[in-house]
Amino acid sequence: MQRCNQGFPEPDAVFPRDRTGKANARRAKIVQAARELFAEHGFHATSMAKLSERSGVLVGQIYRDFANKEAIVAALVEHDLDEFLAGDELCAARCTADRTMVRDWIARFIACNDLNDTRLIAEIMAEANRNQRIAEIFDAMDDRLRGQLVRALKIIVPAAPDEARLARLGESILIMAGGMCQRRLMNARCTDPDVLKLLMDFIDSEIAAIERDQG
Repeated sequence: MQRCNQGFPEPDAVFPRDRTGKANARRAKIVQAARELFAEHGFHATSMAKLSERSGVLVGQIYRDFANKEAIVAALVEHDLDEFLAGDELCAARCTADRTMVRDWIARFIACNDLNDTRLIAEIMAEANRNQRIAEIFDAMDDRLRGQLVRALKIIVPAAPDEARLARLGESILIMAGGMCQRRLMNARCTDPDVLKLLMDFIDSEIAAIERDQG
């Protein structure tokens, strides 16, 4: 997997990086068990005892690795976001400044057609409405995605004079993707290509306007 420097600090406070490969493997087992159990039974119905049974890790050891279930959610979300941001062509696009590749990534980001773990996402989003710590995790994820979108847009319009304008466009893309994600969670259908084209036409027109203004 190719990785670029994302410009973000490592989340040591929520998912400690190793010490040893064995410790990392153990924490990964806990997070995977949580992923399955949260989707199957929900956040509140998943006890540390169930996590221990599914992961094969003693309850006391789980608490040594993670202070609570919220910390496990933070590790889960951070892992998935790392994979999303570094595991596809966006990383290569940032390394090579490939404008077309960036645009294609934005289109796929909006479409949400590759959305996995819909039950898990729905459960965590519902919990965010009740749990301040989970809400803060989503806020941090949102901030990170927003920053990444602005960096991606700067590849397409590298000399844009108005940083705030790029930020607004990045926010618009986040809103589009959020709406698509919500629709996917509700009915699991892929995005109509004509709808996606309409949204991308808007983004292209905004990019063209920014390019005209900078010229």
